[in-house]
Amino acid sequence: MRASRNLLLLLLLPIGLLVAFSLVFVTGSIASLNKQFELAARAQSQDLGIIEDAATFSRDIGLIQQSLTTAIEGAIAGTLSELQLYRIHAVMVNELDNLGKRVAYLAESELVVDANHNSARGLQEEFDAYRRFVIMTSDVIAVDPAVAASFNSEAQRHFRDFSIFASRIVTLLSQRSAERNLAQADALRYLLTQVMFTGLITLLLLLAVIYLVARRTSRRMLAIAKALSSLSAADDAHIALPQIESIHKDDTGELGRIAGTLLTFRDAIERRREAEKKAFKLAFYDPLTELPNRRLLLERLKLAASINEQLNSHVGLILLDLDAFRSINDTLGHTFGDKLLVNIAERLKDTLAEGETLARLGGDEFVVMIESPDRNSVTVLRSLERRAIRIMDTLREPCTVSGETLYVNASVGITLLDHDRKNPEDAIKHAETAMYQAKESGGNAYRFYDPEMQVRLENRIALENALRQAIDHDQLQLHYQIQVDDADRIVGFEALLRWAHPEWGLMPPAQFIPLAEESGLIVPIGLWTLETACRQLANWEMHPELRELTIAVNVSARQFRQIDFIAQVRATLDQTGVDPRRLKLELTESTILEDIETTIERMNELRALGIRFSMDDFGTGYSSLQYLKRLPLDQIKIDRSFVRDILTDANDMVIVQTIIVMSHALGLQVIAEGVETREQRDTLLEHGCRAFQGYLFAKPLPLAELESRLTGSHSLPV
Repeated sequence: MRASRNLLLLLLLPIGLLVAFSLVFVTGSIASLNKQFELAARAQSQDLGIIEDAATFSRDIGLIQQSLTTAIEGAIAGTLSELQLYRIHAVMVNELDNLGKRVAYLAESELVVDANHNSARGLQEEFDAYRRFVIMTSDVIAVDPAVAASFNSEAQRHFRDFSIFASRIVTLLSQRSAERNLAQADALRYLLTQVMFTGLITLLLLLAVIYLVARRTSRRMLAIAKALSSLSAADDAHIALPQIESIHKDDTGELGRIAGTLLTFRDAIERRREAEKKAFKLAFYDPLTELPNRRLLLERLKLAASINEQLNSHVGLILLDLDAFRSINDTLGHTFGDKLLVNIAERLKDTLAEGETLARLGGDEFVVMIESPDRNSVTVLRSLERRAIRIMDTLREPCTVSGETLYVNASVGITLLDHDRKNPEDAIKHAETAMYQAKESGGNAYRFYDPEMQVRLENRIALENALRQAIDHDQLQLHYQIQVDDADRIVGFEALLRWAHPEWGLMPPAQFIPLAEESGLIVPIGLWTLETACRQLANWEMHPELRELTIAVNVSARQFRQIDFIAQVRATLDQTGVDPRRLKLELTESTILEDIETTIERMNELRALGIRFSMDDFGTGYSSLQYLKRLPLDQIKIDRSFVRDILTDANDMVIVQTIIVMSHALGLQVIAEGVETREQRDTLLEHGCRAFQGYLFAKPLPLAELESRLTGSHSLPV
């Protein structure tokens, strides 16, 4: 009570009263004036922005009109292709759409409506008419430039009318903006008068309420004391202190600072508890899908294993991995892939029963942990099989993400925890092993854990590690297979990759190239192959009998899609100094048709360097003549599968004849691979094929043996 009386006497001191009033009044006045000044400045800035935007429309449309006139002249002169005209059309449509939004915003703005609504409507109508004729003009340029020119004349008329309306609106906006500035200045003067009057009234009332303020201060001190007790006893994540928050908000003196300190202390406690929650969540939950992660799954597996060991029951794992998810990421982007994973997680949650756990291991791998009270392992496995089928059926339903509709499949591995109670991590590995077995069978399937599959998986990992070392330890080699013309003269070679392992011996590509593709090692291996072949071409420049020969290098789809692939090829050519015309890049149908527009663009860039292209394994895919005629190809290679049975299979003969006739019609060379007999070679020659490759002429040879067999005449006895 004594402290309360002392505080009351202190607050009643006249000097303290005047100082407190002055501070509050000045602070409030300045804040009010600042707010009005900010509002005035914001309105002025908005008006100036609208005026500036209106003033730039004629200039922006003038640029579009200039581009349109250039396009018409280019179309009439024949200097612009249909694709270039289409791109100009697309750019104009996009720019006109953006300008349309700006015109609509201007016409609907408060300043323009107040200035002259009819001019705003006229501006909108003239722009819509102008945009319609510009789009019609750019749309028919490639078909009939004369009609496009007539549409352009009409567009120019609307452009002039649009400029008149725009100029009128700029003038009206300037006048209206000046009027608004005068009105805002009057409002500020009125506010200043009101603030002064309010200050005088407040000073008179302050003496009357000071006693009530003193009592209120005493109550706030008691509230602060209670808050301290609450902070020491509270266990909740959020500690509600409404009275202290009110004191901190309303009081600018010592009590307000004390309240602020208490709130800061409260916030620190809450942040610590939230940090602990976040740390727990980051440690045990996947941040993307908010599902349990591998760590939390292992903890639950250990607990379930301990409980079910006592009850002699079973714990099952269903592990699934999405098929072709990598291609979705590469095609539609990682952001789209993340949204797809969230969608998949939500769909999988809907399949869960009470007590089951759904976890994300990472990437596109999910696991469902199921505890079963049934003691019969066969019954449990059948139940897991039914659940796996239901999960796969759920995933097969159409999935819409960001407007794209996809059909997703998954490969599923199933295992029981029975033999892995002491180490649940092994159960996850076994489920992954079964899943990989399902993938190898073609995907969209499920498999139970097979111990033999584990051995094959470990061998695969060992092979991948050895392949990584092969790049660093110079174990890769290039063998060269001869390519001959119709007179059996050597015209070039195909570079074929071999792996000389110190223990396993010489390994053909079929044993390690698929693994290199899947692991991504094909990119550095492909670059090594390209550089080695170019260095060999450079070495042969010194020999007159070899300097005209070519080398064909196979390029994988993954290597060709690398952003820096063209830069790598250019750098390799510069470093080796080889003639680019002697280098031929072989691309498969699937590589070329995966993204046809990007492929054509990249091929043209490489073609500009002098490099030639051959389509490998032609006829095994689904090539379209519509695209084939646009590809900058030099050669088509007939796949060995058609050549092998050409003498006995009428269908293969028809296919080969069709490929040769079509290639000649497109001005492309044809080479047949896999030629093993003289009869095959003669039949191909009879139907117009002039180049050959196969065991009839030579097997792929290492460099030393190849150079020893080459002669100055390039002839090779067969």
